[in-house]
Amino acid sequence: MEWPSLKRPIKASKQLIVEGRTPEIFFWSWVKAIGLDDQIEVRDFGSINDLPAFLRLFTGYKEFKENVKSLGIIRDSETGSPQSALQAVCAALKSVGLRCPERLADFTTEIPRTGVFILPDCQQAGMLETLCWSVLEHDPKSKPQLDCVKAYTECLRGAGTTIRNEAKAKVWAYLAGTFHDPQVGRAAQCNVWDWTSPVFQPLTQFLRAL
Repeated sequence: MEWPSLKRPIKASKQLIVEGRTPEIFFWSWVKAIGLDDQIEVRDFGSINDLPAFLRLFTGYKEFKENVKSLGIIRDSETGSPQSALQAVCAALKSVGLRCPERLADFTTEIPRTGVFILPDCQQAGMLETLCWSVLEHDPKSKPQLDCVKAYTECLRGAGTTIRNEAKAKVWAYLAGTFHDPQVGRAAQCNVWDWTSPVFQPLTQFLRAL
């Protein structure tokens, strides 16, 4: 597999690698919004299963060995537990000779420091859209629109439709109606998300700690 994100030069001492192109756009917008875009570079490592191969290439570059002081990894927990996702990331890190943090959202002290954050919040199963839906639910101004989205999903169920990924279905429906693009990354580029939301704070702390 080829990774377009590896074609960009490694210049920053802090590298954040994330699962997929949409999260890459999302987190790059987030890093920029909190004023860290001159310190952190964001890259897409592909799917969950691509992480070991990506790390073998990425950490082998001369520029990585010379420039990188911190490496953050963010991925979904999907339907599993955050701890099982952490174990998978740790196995990938150890395969390239890097230490793994003892706890989620923490960093090791060795250079390069490594840290892992499992979406949505290092505590429950889910993904980036789960996190975004939680942000919307904590915003009272979004309640009328969210009520409409919930009614829509209930209508689909009543019509006999199996919703395979409810978090994505609800967030995409909200964005399609209130923004114009259902992708959470495109919405991030247009400042749809409130980066000051308390729901985002654990991840903001992680990014700042990187």
